[in-house]
Amino acid sequence: MVLPSTYFPTHEENRFAREGEVGLAREFFLKHRPRNLEYLLRNRYDWMNAYLKPGQRVVEFGAGSGFSKEFIRHDNFRITDVEPRPWIDDVADAMDPPYPDGSIDVAVFSHMIHHLPSPVQFFEVMQRKLAPGGLILIQDLNTCFLLRLALRAMRHEGWSYDIDVFDENVVANDPRDPWSANCAIPLLLFRDEDAFRRRLPGLAIERNELNECFVFLVSGGVVVQAKTVELPRWMLRAIDATDRALVKLMPSVFAMGRSVVLRKIETP
Repeated sequence: MVLPSTYFPTHEENRFAREGEVGLAREFFLKHRPRNLEYLLRNRYDWMNAYLKPGQRVVEFGAGSGFSKEFIRHDNFRITDVEPRPWIDDVADAMDPPYPDGSIDVAVFSHMIHHLPSPVQFFEVMQRKLAPGGLILIQDLNTCFLLRLALRAMRHEGWSYDIDVFDENVVANDPRDPWSANCAIPLLLFRDEDAFRRRLPGLAIERNELNECFVFLVSGGVVVQAKTVELPRWMLRAIDATDRALVKLMPSVFAMGRSVVLRKIETP
């Protein structure tokens, strides 16, 4: 199947019934703790704990359902979103955070980067808000063939490779729509590390790892909650191991996720 370089479904075309229903997703997860989804979320967040130290100010932007607090272990961890919700600590727009410059030690972003209207402006803002040596921890999508196939089938979110994510004048997503999504943004940002360094020299890439495939598909989704069969943990671990092998063997086909660590550095 040939997939176009640009594809954007409308919200009305979405075949999932619960787009954006973060409150219902949170209620369902905390009540039922579905194994498949919990396994996926643990994979997405648990690796971040190794980068956190006591006393740091850690802030997640675009926290949505607030699942991160179930998996990130830190006494000074605050979660934010653009909309006020009972479980959110602060209302904050990642493009204009209400924090003093240099006040954040670690900024966390889970499946949020692909919603940004201007990725390069976002990273410039984050550099100002980070303390010297501060970190940006990112878990997001990678538009491999299987992910694009799934997105096309469900008409959930779209992608475009026909943009320059490093151009400050490019509008990568509709800034008026918090659920506007260009799922190609993480790949466009991080597939060429040298290009990223040239365009954003104040941020050093310390980790850029592809991951995740069928563990994501059997989860049923974080917010949309497609029907799925609950699997025993041993089977989820086996699927995870298979994912790692497939991602290593054919990343352009199977790698649906990407983990990135950026560090703020001094520039000449």
